[in-house]
Amino acid sequence: MSSAPDLSPEFLAADVHGKLQDAGIAFIVITTVIYFLFNVSRISCAERNGWEFWVLYPISYFLQLVLGIICILFVQYGGAGRHAQYWLIHDPVVLENFAKIQTADEFIYVAGVTVPKVCILIMYLNIFVERKVRIATWIVIAVVIANWFIIGIIVTFTICQPFAYKWDKSIPGGHCADLLASYRWISIPNILTDLAIIFLPFSTLYRLHTTRVRKIGILLTFLTGGLGIITAILRLVGFFTLDLFSDPTFFGVETQILTLVEPNAYFICSCLPGMRPLVRTVFEKSGLTTAVSRYYHSMRTGSRTTRHDQSGISLEVPRGYYKASVSAPKETRPGSANDDDATLIRMDKSYQVAYSPV
Repeated sequence: MSSAPDLSPEFLAADVHGKLQDAGIAFIVITTVIYFLFNVSRISCAERNGWEFWVLYPISYFLQLVLGIICILFVQYGGAGRHAQYWLIHDPVVLENFAKIQTADEFIYVAGVTVPKVCILIMYLNIFVERKVRIATWIVIAVVIANWFIIGIIVTFTICQPFAYKWDKSIPGGHCADLLASYRWISIPNILTDLAIIFLPFSTLYRLHTTRVRKIGILLTFLTGGLGIITAILRLVGFFTLDLFSDPTFFGVETQILTLVEPNAYFICSCLPGMRPLVRTVFEKSGLTTAVSRYYHSMRTGSRTTRHDQSGISLEVPRGYYKASVSAPKETRPGSANDDDATLIRMDKSYQVAYSPV
């Protein structure tokens, strides 16, 4: 707590609750819009949806929604934004409400980080066919779930004895472990699993036989799953630079915003790849796909070579090795125009093309 000389009228009048309340409302709106577009994309444009679409994604969205509501509750009932000394003077019960809301927030935060990560990893399983990569993905899923069970349930329930001592310091014989350390180091497992999410697709992508442009596009799609690492690092730094328990209701505004942003970032990242069918459909209907294709084709005409056979058929081939075949229309034997059995498919020519830079 701050010393007595700091309790000036200006100090007690300080109030930054607007930042936390605005952040809560903003992410409720942003997450809802993203989730709505994700559902539109998957239901109307995608060929099929797995069980995770019907189970994990709704749970994940609900958790993000609760985190946004908790930010508002922090302001309305927990006194977030004002200095703790203000509430000690005017209404000490508010500090108890703050600790209760903070306890609920811890449970929701860990679950809110875990579920969207599992969604991203299940997306990997639906894409990867390489055995080693699939095994590694299952291992990461197990680590993510184990982290939630250990930190989100066991540690949260046992860090204070009895459990209610976390908000009621009047309980005789009650004690808590280092709460600030637990808030700080909880981000480390998140960062490590984020790194695994980022690097898992690399080996598969490296072996993928496609153009460099398409590889970059696929890589960017996968990297969206690891963008949560940025918010995890910011949250870790935030808890190291702020002494939360010296003034919980005031400093808690900054740390709670970071605690809100991190799981929401994971959720948004888990939804973005699933929105590709909707984006593709919008592009096709708007005619932008045709325009881009024509532009891309015109840019590449200089790197293609055209070969003509004696029938005047054009074969455009980029550098590399390709197999191509040229077929003629159906040919009917004379005198058997109405006999389907007499219809033949005549293969005029087949080509084995080995086109090199030379």
